[in-house]
Amino acid sequence: MSAVLWMNIPLMVLAFGLMTGIPLWLVIRRADWHGKPEDRAVPAYLARRPAPARVVVPRTAGHRPMRPATGSANG
Repeated sequence: MSAVLWMNIPLMVLAFGLMTGIPLWLVIRRADWHGKPEDRAVPAYLARRPAPARVVVPRTAGHRPMRPATGSANG
C-alpha cells in the first residue's frame, strides 16, 4: 500500500505541472500579447440588432366596421 502511494505522488506532480505549465507556456510564448489590452467581443445574444422593417398594409376602400351583435340579422 505504501509503495502505491509513493508511486502516485510523482505522477500527481507531473500531471499538475502539465496542467499549469502548458497554458502558461502558450501565453508566455506569444510575444505580441504582452502589454496589449484584450479586445472585448460582444456575444451574439447581447449584440443590438436593428429593428425589423414594418410593413404598412393600406386599408381597402370598402372597409366597414363590424355591425353590433344586437339587432336584426338583415341589417
